Amino acid sequence: MKYTLTPADTAPVPGNYATETRYLGYRDEDRAKPYAKYFQEHTLPMQEHVREALLVGPQSGEYGTRLSELADDMSRPGYLPMETGYTINDDGKIVVSILTKMPGVTGEMWDWWFGWHSSETARYKLWHPDAHYFSAVGDSRSAARDLTDRQRYVDNVSYVDEYLGEERSPLTVRFYDPTKLGFAPSKPGETVIAARGGLSTVPVAFAWLVHQVRATDDGAEMRSRFIVNDFEMLKVPKHSVASPAGRAMTAGPARAFAGAALPRAAARKLREFGPAMLTHCAQEMNHLATFLPQLFEEFRDTP
Repeated sequence: MKYTLTPADTAPVPGNYATETRYLGYRDEDRAKPYAKYFQEHTLPMQEHVREALLVGPQSGEYGTRLSELADDMSRPGYLPMETGYTINDDGKIVVSILTKMPGVTGEMWDWWFGWHSSETARYKLWHPDAHYFSAVGDSRSAARDLTDRQRYVDNVSYVDEYLGEERSPLTVRFYDPTKLGFAPSKPGETVIAARGGLSTVPVAFAWLVHQVRATDDGAEMRSRFIVNDFEMLKVPKHSVASPAGRAMTAGPARAFAGAALPRAAARKLREFGPAMLTHCAQEMNHLATFLPQLFEEFRDTP
């Protein structure tokens, strides 16, 4: 599936991308934020079933859902054979699945979070204090009170720098309307967050991600899916790319060359992506879910 660019995709890289100091943890300016009482020095442990999946290692390639089948597979009741784990399917795509139990949480809280957190790095650090160290948004909409929470992030771009395992990754998360992937509109208490994942330093996307928040008797559960090694050169203008080398790749001939060369080079590197992504997502989703209801109640009307 080809990604359709939005106005946020073609906007300039946020002005603070090149100037803001990157660091893990919190400094005095962070601790002055009104939500600083929710800061924790370290991310909470992941849920036990994730540790078991990491011990098992790669699972059968037959469990690697294709993007074209994702909405149908995830819309059925019950669970799939690989709710937590990673594999490489016969299309050469790395598929990572994570199930996170979230007592007391609702889908509305996650829609609010995705429309609220990207505008400040300190907010982003709430999610994973051991790995998140920069966030900015292509089109700042958090103060637009005429928009719904979903409208603040769907068709918007987050520029996020974070650690995936030991690697520092400068990423873009291009939020996408999940109905375009075949998902039905969400029921009350539930939601689906979808996005195209890529790099901020080059005009390339390499992953799709989906977080389905499904209601349970005690709150919700999140079923996350990452489909990686799905490469696409994005036809964004050079001012939307955050490095000189990446800006050079926006020219027609350079884009064509990179479109042929980058997937082969990057695919070998991404063979390590499965356990790193599984760990990262399991940590951040479990961590934030433990205080998201309180954060939501206190700051839901704060731009």
